[in-house]
Amino acid sequence: MLVAGFGLVSALGGGLLVQHAVRNSDQKIRNKQYSMDLWRNVPVEKMFPAAIGREDPEKKSDGPDDERGWTRAAISSSTSCDAALSGGLVKLAAQRGCVAALRATYVDDTGGTAATVAIIAFRDLSAKEDLGDHIRDGRDKADHVVRALAAPGTQWKDAARTGDGGRAVFDMYTPMFVAVTAGPADGRRPGRLPDPWGNRPLEQKDDRSAWSSTAEGLAENVATRLANQIPKVGA
Repeated sequence: MLVAGFGLVSALGGGLLVQHAVRNSDQKIRNKQYSMDLWRNVPVEKMFPAAIGREDPEKKSDGPDDERGWTRAAISSSTSCDAALSGGLVKLAAQRGCVAALRATYVDDTGGTAATVAIIAFRDLSAKEDLGDHIRDGRDKADHVVRALAAPGTQWKDAARTGDGGRAVFDMYTPMFVAVTAGPADGRRPGRLPDPWGNRPLEQKDDRSAWSSTAEGLAENVATRLANQIPKVGA
């Protein structure tokens, strides 16, 4: 009986070890270095999908991903921080160790608004902190933070930039920040409002606010997308 008891204990112990091994095999061990260099490890077309925005409200749960709102119109082959960024952000990014800035331009479904999105990569995780505050503080001065990337079929250029936004990628191992500038796709310059509105600073500020809200929303969309995609690409 004693021998049989030991056999039963051994069998139970072996079963528990097997069960533990199976559970461990399902665990995903985070590759921190992969996330630190995410901009090198993920194809640029995945970082900047062909279309972004909201899912079709009629989409079935098992249907293919099909977002609408913004269509990608151009992607830059350059990763230069100086070439992609402007205003106070280009200086601040350099001070904090910017290693790359990837850009793509999107056009909204109406064809009236263009936006250039910049995904900025740093060496240190702390570098992305408070960059959103810097962008918001510079809005009154029209200190645009991303250089407009020209896109076929539009007149999108630096002079048309009207509003800006930014959002850090919410991931503890990914030192990346998303900055966006938006404006009229037909190249119109944001001008002074006619009187009596043009004499009122608050109204002039509010005229830019809609563009800034658009840029902020797009920055949040892209930053959230990157954070959600990180576990799916081996990070």
